[in-house]
Amino acid sequence: MLRFWTSQNDKYMDNKLKLIFVRENITKSVRKFFEREKFHEVETPVLNSSLPLEPNIHPFATEWKRVKGEKKIYLSTSPEAGLKKMIAAGIGNCFSIGHSFRNLEDAGTLHNPEFLMLEWYREDADYKDIMENCERLVSYLFLKNKEQITENKKTSVKKDVNNRNILTYQNRTISFRRPWQRITMTDLFGKYAGLDLDEIIDDEVLRRKAKEKGYDIKSADWEQLFNQIFLNEIEPKLSPTPHFITDFPSRISPLCKPRKDKPYLAERFEFYLFGMELGNGNSENTDSQLIRSRMKEEMVYRSEKKIDFAPIDELFLAALEKMKSKSWAGIGLGLDRLAMILADTKNIKSLEI
Repeated sequence: MLRFWTSQNDKYMDNKLKLIFVRENITKSVRKFFEREKFHEVETPVLNSSLPLEPNIHPFATEWKRVKGEKKIYLSTSPEAGLKKMIAAGIGNCFSIGHSFRNLEDAGTLHNPEFLMLEWYREDADYKDIMENCERLVSYLFLKNKEQITENKKTSVKKDVNNRNILTYQNRTISFRRPWQRITMTDLFGKYAGLDLDEIIDDEVLRRKAKEKGYDIKSADWEQLFNQIFLNEIEPKLSPTPHFITDFPSRISPLCKPRKDKPYLAERFEFYLFGMELGNGNSENTDSQLIRSRMKEEMVYRSEKKIDFAPIDELFLAALEKMKSKSWAGIGLGLDRLAMILADTKNIKSLEI
């Protein structure tokens, strides 16, 4: 690796540059992958007058000072709305690499209020197809990064063939070999929390079970209790190997298509690596009326709690209506966390300049 500083901070700067270079390599490789797949790249807006209203996703607000008066605008929380509007216009398979901004999220080594997100959508597809896409893409990025490291070390790629699918992060070594495990949320709750997900979909059942486990149920709603159990009793026990957690409750997945056999579960998954959630994908729910009603419920909730929110994006809902003629599926993938892992760095804030 090239070095540009000669001071006592050399090691820090080298590690910082390593992470920046890894992310640069990732974004270049993402574009090559999707060019080969014949996807269109879309640049989505950062400033928006309205946004899709989703639970637990909170935007940053600012003001546009105009001659005619001030107007409140919001920073993008993801490329989703812009991509779906382009899909409605007929662009077909598409992706975006864009800066996203989220307010009211935890501080720590895995969170930044500004982060780089890759999002893509495929037509005539469902969430199982997107899991397979995600496998192929992330494996491709992993191997391209490994090739770059080998090139920097000026060693032969052939000598590394035995370690082709081996990844080490923070002294833990795993295999990246495909296919990756798929495990349902139902299985996880049964195995690690001793709970039947089919039963705890009911509010009173979950409250009773959570109380038995010692959780404070006085001011917590269903989603908060569900998340507490998952974060405390399940996530710490997840395998470090790459895997997908599937079939999330529909009640916390408003933009995801419900399963036909079990409508209370959604065709949704999250991608995990080394215990970190890197991606969130699903079959797209294009029922604009249902989604509008969910967004209005969220609006009422935030109004009662005095939590700021953006106006509902009407063009986004109109785009969903136009998407009904085909099936669509997509995913948002955090490139900063992936860069952390491939660069063997444990603090996402190393990406700050």
